[in-house]
Amino acid sequence: MVLVDTKSRVVIDGYDLGAETGRLRFDDVVVGDMRLNRGSARVDVTSTMNSARLEQARNAHDQSIFPTTVSPESPVLELGYPQCGPFVRCEAGVYFDAYLGVAQKLLDEHHPAFQKMLQVLAQNQLFLRREINTDDYLSSRPGVEGLRTPQDLASLLDAEAARAFPRKSPFKCFLSNSGSEATEAAIKLAQRVKHGRLLERYGSQVEAELMRQLGIPVVEFFRRKEGTILYDDYPMFVLACENAFHGRTLGALQTTFSKSVHKMGVSTPRWHRHIPFNGQPEDLARLIDDRPLPRILEADGGICEVIASGRIPRDLAALFLVEPFQGEGGYRLADAAWLKSLRRTCDQFEILLLADEIQSFGRTGTTFLMEQMGVEPDIVTLAKACVVGITLARAELTRYLPHGWHANTWGGGKIFDNFFACTTIDTFLNYRDPVFEGRGYRDNVRIKGEYLRSHFAWLRDRHSDVFVDFSGLGCMFGITVRRREEIIETSWRRGLKLLPCGQKGEESRIRLLFLADVLTREIDEFARVFDQVLAEVESAPPR
Repeated sequence: MVLVDTKSRVVIDGYDLGAETGRLRFDDVVVGDMRLNRGSARVDVTSTMNSARLEQARNAHDQSIFPTTVSPESPVLELGYPQCGPFVRCEAGVYFDAYLGVAQKLLDEHHPAFQKMLQVLAQNQLFLRREINTDDYLSSRPGVEGLRTPQDLASLLDAEAARAFPRKSPFKCFLSNSGSEATEAAIKLAQRVKHGRLLERYGSQVEAELMRQLGIPVVEFFRRKEGTILYDDYPMFVLACENAFHGRTLGALQTTFSKSVHKMGVSTPRWHRHIPFNGQPEDLARLIDDRPLPRILEADGGICEVIASGRIPRDLAALFLVEPFQGEGGYRLADAAWLKSLRRTCDQFEILLLADEIQSFGRTGTTFLMEQMGVEPDIVTLAKACVVGITLARAELTRYLPHGWHANTWGGGKIFDNFFACTTIDTFLNYRDPVFEGRGYRDNVRIKGEYLRSHFAWLRDRHSDVFVDFSGLGCMFGITVRRREEIIETSWRRGLKLLPCGQKGEESRIRLLFLADVLTREIDEFARVFDQVLAEVESAPPR
């Protein structure tokens, strides 16, 4: 990709960014007596962003909701004001949202595809419809045009995964409600697969000896009631990375390794291990004992000695989870060569490789970031911008998943969310936007990512005392700064909404996200305001 700057023209891969302005045609977004237009909006804060009146929201939250991750410094966002693209009008003026609900928003909410979706829901009175797709099949009746079902959503994603990862295709989906649920389904799937393969290879007698050596008993209730041999625990190991974040529910939490607050006081199963992110290629292989399980069980010390040494029998290593772009851990990009080494190790020891693309989906210039890395995962988890939780996995693994292995109440059954998800993904993949000369959004993300990179380099050179470095791809960047809390507080006061990530320190990270349909003028406006913020922080003494 080449960046050409000739006087007033900036051209990236043949796309003239300056000419884009002449193609901007947006209707005003009107809420009550307030208007906002994406083609002309500018950050303009004329009064305090933290008025005393807004304290009521903080107080009401604290009185009625258990503590989460909001803090006294978190902004209060009033609903019922116009929003378009990253711009939001509020009582104090117009601000710029640079974290997009922590990657929930992929496209402008006023995109024409969403307007069509809303019309279909309204015409067929489906806005409030809730069904249960795990007990009912859902279909649209003849004459209902444009409605999307769970099968439509799954087929769309299955096809895209097969295109991106042809050696691992075909794929199937499990639909749920969130990223944590998508991770829970993936962990359960991988452990079921590993257990099934163990029984196929060695039979129930080897399993019984494994459990005897580990002191894991049979659950007598099920033996009495069903004649089923169910053990109290199953030593199917799950591996992940230091600084990972895969969710806060109890199963996903075992793979999260970002902050102590996520794990303190919560029971941790013993079948989880972590290795350094972007570490050495051999880090994972060092953990694996390559001997067949029967040989381990027959050896002196048996399985207990292997586990006590910190190693894992290959026949019990079920899953390795990795974020190709670490989110909570600091918005750090994985090294492609390291990921490829993980893929080879997983293949060697029959470990399923999961790519957590819950934040990176659609934001880096390709649908899946792993596609750019040249690495084909066995499982991909999605959520956030995809609206619902999605577990994509190789279809051939289905043979290890008996009827009833997993389910949930609303996976695919919330008609609005399912339709919203399908519309978002279909639009991202297939819409050709006249604003961008008929280019699709993957091209736009790639081009605008190069433009963002040039702005970040400019800001770093101008404000090297506080802006240390940046890294990322497409419309997803992490920046390293000094005096992070001051930068975030000053940014909000000036109308720029930012969010930290990673550990606190003298140098800390801030995450920055932009829509897949981001405009050139929006990047320019972000840079203009952030330049002022950095200048203000630099000129003031440290707190």
